[in-house]
Amino acid sequence: FLLPVIFLVHALRHSYREKGRLIFDLNSFDVNTLVCHSDFDRAFILSAIDAWYGSREAFKDFVRSDLREELLSLLPSPHLPCAYAALILSSQVTWILDLSVGLYKAGADIRILARNFLAYLAFILWSWCAFNGLFYLSDRTSESGRTRLLDWFKTLGVAGVIFLWAVISFAVVVGVTRQSDRVGFFCYLAFSMMLPFSILDTFKVCRRHCPKQEATRL
Repeated sequence: FLLPVIFLVHALRHSYREKGRLIFDLNSFDVNTLVCHSDFDRAFILSAIDAWYGSREAFKDFVRSDLREELLSLLPSPHLPCAYAALILSSQVTWILDLSVGLYKAGADIRILARNFLAYLAFILWSWCAFNGLFYLSDRTSESGRTRLLDWFKTLGVAGVIFLWAVISFAVVVGVTRQSDRVGFFCYLAFSMMLPFSILDTFKVCRRHCPKQEATRL
Protein backbone atom coordinates (compact mmCIF):
# COMPACT_ATOMS: atom_id res chain seq x y z
CA PHE A 1 0.00 0.00 0.00
CA LEU A 2 2.76 2.45 0.90
CA LEU A 3 4.76 2.16 -2.33
CA PRO A 4 1.88 3.11 -4.68
CA VAL A 5 1.00 6.01 -2.38
CA ILE A 6 4.57 7.31 -2.58
CA PHE A 7 4.53 7.41 -6.38
CA LEU A 8 1.00 8.85 -6.40
CA VAL A 9 1.99 11.67 -4.05
CA HIS A 10 5.10 12.44 -6.11
CA ALA A 11 3.03 12.62 -9.31
CA LEU A 12 0.41 14.81 -7.63
CA ARG A 13 3.03 17.19 -6.28
CA HIS A 14 4.52 17.55 -9.76
CA SER A 15 1.06 18.18 -11.24
CA TYR A 16 0.19 20.84 -8.65
CA ARG A 17 3.60 22.46 -9.15
CA GLU A 18 2.99 22.76 -12.90
CA LYS A 19 -0.47 24.19 -12.23
CA GLY A 20 1.06 26.79 -9.92
CA ARG A 21 3.62 27.76 -12.53
CA LEU A 22 0.93 28.16 -15.15
CA ILE A 23 -1.07 30.51 -12.95
CA PHE A 24 2.07 32.37 -11.91
CA ASP A 25 2.99 32.95 -15.57
CA LEU A 26 -0.36 34.66 -16.15
CA ASN A 27 1.13 37.66 -14.35
CA SER A 28 3.27 38.33 -17.41
CA PHE A 29 0.74 37.26 -20.05
CA ASP A 30 0.87 39.20 -23.32
CA VAL A 31 -1.55 38.43 -26.13
CA ASN A 32 0.86 39.90 -28.67
CA THR A 33 3.21 36.97 -28.09
CA LEU A 34 0.50 34.54 -29.18
CA VAL A 35 1.90 31.76 -31.37
CA CYS A 36 -0.32 29.86 -33.81
CA HIS A 37 0.25 27.22 -36.44
CA SER A 38 -1.10 29.46 -39.17
CA ASP A 39 -1.56 33.15 -39.79
CA PHE A 40 -5.27 32.57 -40.37
CA ASP A 41 -5.73 31.10 -36.86
CA ARG A 42 -3.82 33.98 -35.32
CA ALA A 43 -5.87 36.60 -37.15
CA PHE A 44 -9.12 34.81 -36.26
CA ILE A 45 -8.25 34.60 -32.55
CA LEU A 46 -7.08 38.21 -32.34
CA SER A 47 -10.21 39.45 -34.10
CA ALA A 48 -12.37 37.46 -31.68
CA ILE A 49 -10.51 38.97 -28.72
CA ASP A 50 -11.04 42.48 -30.13
CA ALA A 51 -14.74 41.75 -30.61
CA TRP A 52 -15.33 40.24 -27.14
CA TYR A 53 -13.11 42.43 -24.97
CA GLY A 54 -12.91 45.64 -26.98
CA SER A 55 -9.13 45.62 -27.29
CA ARG A 56 -6.13 43.38 -26.76
CA GLU A 57 -4.97 45.49 -23.85
CA ALA A 58 -8.32 44.95 -22.10
CA PHE A 59 -7.99 41.20 -22.59
CA LYS A 60 -4.42 41.25 -21.28
CA ASP A 61 -5.54 43.15 -18.18
CA PHE A 62 -8.38 40.67 -17.65
CA VAL A 63 -6.03 37.68 -17.80
CA ARG A 64 -3.44 39.29 -15.51
CA SER A 65 -5.96 40.45 -12.92
CA ASP A 66 -9.47 38.96 -12.80
CA LEU A 67 -8.71 35.58 -14.33
CA ARG A 68 -5.51 35.14 -12.34
CA GLU A 69 -7.22 36.10 -9.08
CA GLU A 70 -10.04 33.65 -9.76
CA LEU A 71 -7.59 30.82 -10.39
CA LEU A 72 -5.54 31.77 -7.34
CA SER A 73 -8.65 31.42 -5.20
CA LEU A 74 -8.71 27.74 -6.15
CA LEU A 75 -5.27 27.12 -4.65
CA PRO A 76 -4.89 25.04 -2.64
CA SER A 77 -7.85 22.78 -3.39
CA PRO A 78 -9.67 22.47 -0.04
CA HIS A 79 -11.33 19.16 -0.73
CA LEU A 80 -12.25 16.64 -3.38
CA PRO A 81 -15.42 17.22 -5.41
CA CYS A 82 -18.23 14.97 -4.21
CA ALA A 83 -18.38 13.12 -7.54
CA TYR A 84 -14.67 12.25 -7.37
CA ALA A 85 -14.94 11.18 -3.74
CA ALA A 86 -17.92 8.95 -4.53
CA LEU A 87 -16.05 7.32 -7.41
CA ILE A 88 -12.92 6.68 -5.33
CA LEU A 89 -14.84 5.28 -2.35
CA SER A 90 -17.27 3.17 -4.40
CA SER A 91 -14.92 0.17 -4.26
CA GLN A 92 -14.86 0.39 -0.47
CA VAL A 93 -18.66 0.48 -0.33
CA THR A 94 -18.76 -2.64 -2.52
CA TRP A 95 -16.31 -4.37 -0.18
CA ILE A 96 -18.46 -3.52 2.86
CA LEU A 97 -21.58 -4.86 1.18
CA ASP A 98 -19.76 -8.04 0.21
CA LEU A 99 -18.52 -8.47 3.79
CA SER A 100 -22.02 -7.94 5.18
CA VAL A 101 -23.55 -10.46 2.80
CA GLY A 102 -20.86 -12.97 3.74
CA LEU A 103 -21.59 -12.54 7.45
CA TYR A 104 -25.30 -12.88 6.81
CA LYS A 105 -24.89 -16.11 4.86
CA ALA A 106 -22.59 -17.41 7.60
CA GLY A 107 -25.47 -17.04 10.06
CA ALA A 108 -24.12 -14.11 12.05
CA ASP A 109 -26.37 -12.59 14.69
CA ILE A 110 -28.30 -9.58 13.46
CA ARG A 111 -26.72 -7.36 16.14
CA ILE A 112 -23.22 -8.38 15.10
CA LEU A 113 -24.15 -7.88 11.47
CA ALA A 114 -25.53 -4.39 12.13
CA ARG A 115 -22.53 -3.49 14.30
CA ASN A 116 -20.03 -4.49 11.62
CA PHE A 117 -21.99 -2.82 8.85
CA LEU A 118 -22.27 0.52 10.68
CA ALA A 119 -18.66 0.42 11.87
CA TYR A 120 -17.23 -0.15 8.40
CA LEU A 121 -19.69 2.31 6.91
CA ALA A 122 -18.33 4.95 9.30
CA PHE A 123 -14.84 3.84 8.26
CA ILE A 124 -15.61 5.32 4.82
CA LEU A 125 -15.57 8.77 6.43
CA TRP A 126 -12.04 8.10 7.71
CA SER A 127 -11.04 7.08 4.17
CA TRP A 128 -12.65 10.22 2.77
CA CYS A 129 -10.47 12.29 5.11
CA ALA A 130 -7.40 10.33 3.99
CA PHE A 131 -8.04 11.04 0.30
CA ASN A 132 -8.71 14.72 0.99
CA GLY A 133 -5.52 14.90 3.01
CA LEU A 134 -3.62 13.19 0.21
CA PHE A 135 -4.61 15.80 -2.38
CA TYR A 136 -4.43 18.76 0.00
CA LEU A 137 -0.98 17.97 1.39
CA SER A 138 0.33 17.20 -2.10
CA ASP A 139 -0.84 20.64 -3.16
CA ARG A 140 0.62 22.38 -0.11
CA THR A 141 4.02 20.68 -0.53
CA SER A 142 4.16 21.00 -4.31
CA GLU A 143 7.09 23.41 -4.18
CA SER A 144 10.15 21.50 -5.34
CA GLY A 145 13.02 21.03 -2.93
CA ARG A 146 16.47 22.45 -3.48
CA THR A 147 17.68 18.97 -4.37
CA ARG A 148 16.01 15.83 -5.65
CA LEU A 149 16.66 14.17 -2.33
CA LEU A 150 14.83 16.91 -0.45
CA ASP A 151 12.00 16.73 -2.96
CA TRP A 152 11.62 13.00 -2.35
CA PHE A 153 11.74 13.60 1.41
CA LYS A 154 8.70 15.84 1.02
CA THR A 155 6.95 13.10 -0.91
CA LEU A 156 7.83 10.50 1.70
CA GLY A 157 6.60 12.80 4.46
CA VAL A 158 3.16 13.23 2.88
CA ALA A 159 2.90 9.53 2.00
CA GLY A 160 3.95 8.60 5.54
CA VAL A 161 1.24 10.76 7.09
CA ILE A 162 -1.45 9.26 4.86
CA PHE A 163 -0.18 5.73 5.47
CA LEU A 164 -0.15 6.28 9.24
CA TRP A 165 -3.70 7.64 9.13
CA ALA A 166 -4.85 4.60 7.14
CA VAL A 167 -3.24 2.17 9.58
CA ILE A 168 -4.68 3.91 12.64
CA SER A 169 -8.17 4.19 11.16
CA PHE A 170 -8.24 0.52 10.16
CA ALA A 171 -6.96 -0.53 13.59
CA VAL A 172 -9.70 1.54 15.21
CA VAL A 173 -12.52 0.03 13.16
CA VAL A 174 -11.23 -3.51 13.75
CA GLY A 175 -11.03 -2.82 17.48
CA VAL A 176 -14.56 -1.41 17.51
CA THR A 177 -16.03 -4.44 15.73
CA ARG A 178 -14.38 -6.80 18.23
CA GLN A 179 -15.68 -4.99 21.30
CA SER A 180 -19.17 -5.27 22.78
CA ASP A 181 -19.11 -1.89 24.53
CA ARG A 182 -22.09 0.10 23.25
CA VAL A 183 -20.86 3.42 24.62
CA GLY A 184 -17.54 3.06 22.83
CA PHE A 185 -19.31 2.04 19.64
CA PHE A 186 -21.59 5.07 19.59
CA CYS A 187 -18.68 7.36 20.47
CA TYR A 188 -16.83 5.94 17.46
CA LEU A 189 -19.82 6.62 15.20
CA ALA A 190 -20.20 10.17 16.53
CA PHE A 191 -16.51 10.91 16.13
CA SER A 192 -16.50 9.47 12.60
CA MET A 193 -19.41 11.71 11.57
CA MET A 194 -17.64 14.79 12.95
CA LEU A 195 -14.36 14.03 11.15
CA PRO A 196 -15.30 15.42 7.69
CA PHE A 197 -16.54 18.70 9.17
CA SER A 198 -13.40 19.04 11.29
CA ILE A 199 -11.15 18.36 8.30
CA LEU A 200 -12.96 20.86 6.09
CA ASP A 201 -12.85 23.53 8.80
CA THR A 202 -9.12 22.91 9.22
CA PHE A 203 -8.54 23.30 5.49
CA LYS A 204 -10.51 26.57 5.46
CA VAL A 205 -8.48 27.96 8.36
CA CYS A 206 -5.22 27.00 6.63
CA ARG A 207 -6.44 28.56 3.43
CA ARG A 208 -7.25 31.87 5.13
CA HIS A 209 -3.91 32.04 6.90
CA CYS A 210 -1.82 31.11 3.84
CA PRO A 211 -1.25 34.08 1.52
CA LYS A 212 -1.97 33.62 -2.15
CA GLN A 213 1.64 34.40 -3.00
CA GLU A 214 2.72 31.31 -1.10
CA ALA A 215 0.36 29.17 -3.14
CA THR A 216 2.16 30.09 -6.34
CA ARG A 217 5.69 30.21 -4.98
CA LEU A 218 7.99 27.92 -6.95
